[in-house]
Amino acid sequence: MRPEEFSKEMWNCWRDLSFAYSSLARKMGVDASELYVVDALWDEGEGLSQRTICERCDMGKQTVSAICKRLGARDFVTAHPSEADKRERIMALTDEGREWWSQPIERMRELEVRAAESITAEEIGVFIKVVEQYAKTFQEEVQR
Repeated sequence: MRPEEFSKEMWNCWRDLSFAYSSLARKMGVDASELYVVDALWDEGEGLSQRTICERCDMGKQTVSAICKRLGARDFVTAHPSEADKRERIMALTDEGREWWSQPIERMRELEVRAAESITAEEIGVFIKVVEQYAKTFQEEVQR
């Protein structure tokens, strides 16, 4: 396969995966962007800064802020100032948020595990290595 074909296939795979997550969100009756933010917070009992959420979800500051406000208005997240920097807000899921979001998050994670189980351990190793190399090289070229 030529590099141009491989690059196009990588883009197609990324797009298909993004579509799959969006389809899951729609099927579960939730907003995909909110799903990503809640997933980032799910295993973080102490919460995360909005900056960290932006990095983990690859979303802009204004987008994450708007999502956190929507989730906060529904009592799904709380916000408190960071001890290290009082200007920074730490977002954490509430018990109500955990309860409401448990079905979409658990379903998403179940499907992720099923998808991973369909790939052999050897294929997973090769896949991760190839995607990491592709992403690293792409990012290096962006920085030039």
